[in-house]
Amino acid sequence: MLIFGALVLLGWQLITPLPLSLQSVFKITQVVLIIHAVEGAIAAVLIGLYKLRTAKLSDSQAEGQAAQAESALLLEKLPENTLLAIVKAGLYAFFVGTVGLVEIIDATKAKSPEASA
Repeated sequence: MLIFGALVLLGWQLITPLPLSLQSVFKITQVVLIIHAVEGAIAAVLIGLYKLRTAKLSDSQAEGQAAQAESALLLEKLPENTLLAIVKAGLYAFFVGTVGLVEIIDATKAKSPEASA
């Protein structure tokens, strides 16, 4: 909700100038939005790399390694389409923040082909 509020504040500032009472809050929200955007970009890159690594595996190797790896709810809910998975993970990390990024890092480490080899 806070990130959505920061986006609304940014939209408001783009349409019309904010009142003086909200100017200091707006400066803080700009920094927060930049940090969350960087986290979203990192998550998108990680999921993109994960999808590329798993696409290189043959189907039999992927099934065997998926059975050995820990279950990661986030990775199980990603779309099969790589571009959609990247966008979904990036938006997830953007709105959730550091907690979402840590979850993505842990999930990609647990399910990576190198981790189970």
